Amino acid sequence: MRKLHPVSEVIEGAVAALGGLDRLPVEEAPLRLAAGRYSAEHVVSSRKLPPYPKSVVDGYAVRAEDVLPASPSSPVKLRLREELVRPGPKPAFQLGSGEAARIETGGYLPDGADAAVPVEDTVERGGSVLIYRRVARWENVSMPGEEYDEGITILERGWRIDGRRLAALALEERESVKVYALKARVLNVGDELLRESAGFPPYTHLLVEEWLRWAGFQVEETRFAGDDPEAIASWLRGGDAWLSVVMGGTSMGGHDYTVKAIESLSPRFMVHGVAVQPGKTACIAVAQDRLVAAISGLPVAALSTLELALKPLLERLGLELPRRPRVKARLARRVTVKTGLAGFARVRLEKRGGELWAVPLMVGGSGSLKSLVAAHGYIAVPEESEGFDEGEEVEVTLF
Repeated sequence: MRKLHPVSEVIEGAVAALGGLDRLPVEEAPLRLAAGRYSAEHVVSSRKLPPYPKSVVDGYAVRAEDVLPASPSSPVKLRLREELVRPGPKPAFQLGSGEAARIETGGYLPDGADAAVPVEDTVERGGSVLIYRRVARWENVSMPGEEYDEGITILERGWRIDGRRLAALALEERESVKVYALKARVLNVGDELLRESAGFPPYTHLLVEEWLRWAGFQVEETRFAGDDPEAIASWLRGGDAWLSVVMGGTSMGGHDYTVKAIESLSPRFMVHGVAVQPGKTACIAVAQDRLVAAISGLPVAALSTLELALKPLLERLGLELPRRPRVKARLARRVTVKTGLAGFARVRLEKRGGELWAVPLMVGGSGSLKSLVAAHGYIAVPEESEGFDEGEEVEVTLF
């Protein structure tokens, strides 16, 4: 049995060989196509919203000191100007003492005004308006920079671009943004996959493709190959994707065709055997500034390697991967993993007496698609732990 390398060791070695974010490919993406991708630039806000004090009610712009005596039983009478302030440019006139001006929500206060009185607290009468409630200075007003301000960090390199950040970029009048060109390719390896007599269609690649898209990758292609190291190596040399995922051919015995193919690329970094259960036969390599992940073709082992090894590797590289929801639950049964291995225990969640309980399904079972479909999530058992005891509170990462 070959040595199994701790996940932390694999991550540090791969990141060092990749050289960090500086060596990732970059491209320009239109804003409408940038959601879910990772920023390759630092962007800081450059404007204020509102630029001037703005009314947040329909009513009247006033001077607060003029309406200080106002009450329901003793209203204050103000001269009503003819102008109507609507959302748009800042009013050109100045509000004098004892005056009021009609204003709509979103309209900028004219110079001289420092508050807005809601229309429901007023009554118009001829050329005047009666104010039945006092307002404090800047009451019912949105102040400059309150909605958006200068100097806000909109994006850092590696941040995942979401709707909030897209809205800010649009406000900055950006039409595009620099993003990392994270493209991925998938190859299924195995003579049995090419035979019609296999008895069932291949399926694990669909799980892998979905995971890659969730992680922010553009999946360029998925192909199939037999147990042929030269064919696998030829596929690895082709294309320009930053990440190549090969499924199958990673066993520790004589059927490690994929591993032999990766070795032929003279990788700068390569580890075969990662301390995750299931998924121990995984191989992680860096060749020509690109990442290669050779994982099991079995669904649970594949997902275990993606979640417990590839995800933290990408995060250590500096990418802000999306967070899966997590919940705390009590463990219904003891979960054990051999010391030195990171465990991937699938669980179902149940409510018992007002408490949430995690019922373990399996820790091993590389090929048990059933355990994934039936599970609500998984418990990650750290490498330095032997597991968790019955009744212990654990964190469940939800699917």
